[in-house]
Amino acid sequence: MQRRLLIAGLALALMLTCAHAQLGGGQLPGANIGEKASKAEQQGQKAVKPKADEKAYNSALGNIPDKRYDPWRGVR
Repeated sequence: MQRRLLIAGLALALMLTCAHAQLGGGQLPGANIGEKASKAEQQGQKAVKPKADEKAYNSALGNIPDKRYDPWRGVR
């Protein structure tokens, strides 16, 4: 009887720990990135986007083939 109670308690503690982490309770104070970004926007600062990232993104899009990939093409 005590063994079942211990196992149930451990399972409950594990579930609560997972739920706490999913709700954002596991973060360190001041480590919220979204919070920092919203503060910067409130102060009127714009996020500067480097042109190199946009150029790399566009070149990567150009490397994507137009036709779909067929993984079974060599088997048939």
